[in-house]
Amino acid sequence: MKKLYLFVVLLLWVAAACQRDDIMTYHAVDYIQFERNLADSSLCTFLPCPDVEQLRFPVVVEVVGLTSAQDREYKVEVIDEFTTVSAGNYDLPERFVMKARTVKDTVWIVFKNSPELKEKPRRLTIRLAETDGFTLGQIEHRGNIINVSDVVTKPDWWNAIIDYYFLGTYSDKKYRLFIQETGILDMNPNDLNECRYYTLIFKNYLKKKKDANTPVLEDDNSEMNVALSAG
Repeated sequence: MKKLYLFVVLLLWVAAACQRDDIMTYHAVDYIQFERNLADSSLCTFLPCPDVEQLRFPVVVEVVGLTSAQDREYKVEVIDEFTTVSAGNYDLPERFVMKARTVKDTVWIVFKNSPELKEKPRRLTIRLAETDGFTLGQIEHRGNIINVSDVVTKPDWWNAIIDYYFLGTYSDKKYRLFIQETGILDMNPNDLNECRYYTLIFKNYLKKKKDANTPVLEDDNSEMNVALSAG
């Protein structure tokens, strides 16, 4: 992932090498960029809603500068060489408008579920392009990577802290049930209150199943449990 990030940054830098990257709001021109940093890739997954055939995924775009009294068009395009999801599995609108007197807009991308998303995660990489109304903002905010999947894989946030203090040893089955019972896909391992709150929800689910004499078992027939002991 880090190598991909560096390649995309290099591509964006080369494409706009003549631009300055120090954004000043007092310039006559306004800058446009993605709210999310390129290094922080997004995840769109069908796991919480297995019966849904398509999902609308939001990508926020922001203006660095002053608002305008007029609508202004901006442009988003796909970087084909860094995209692995088939073109038929997503819809990206052709026209985007930053409304008058606003500094934020949402690009809604529609992803369609398909057999390829059940094989392994796929990737859509997009970038902003200059228009008459906008020049480009910071290099790290000119592109966005969205990973789309219907596959259970260990997320980056499930680290040693989560293993030792909260959810315990990772398994695909445990992660799928965690999503089902909490309604979330990820946690911030640095936010201990958040981790404790969602782990307790999952722990109570496992306890109820055990109290009903139907304990949840891992694939090796061991009883599923969490590391958190309090609560």
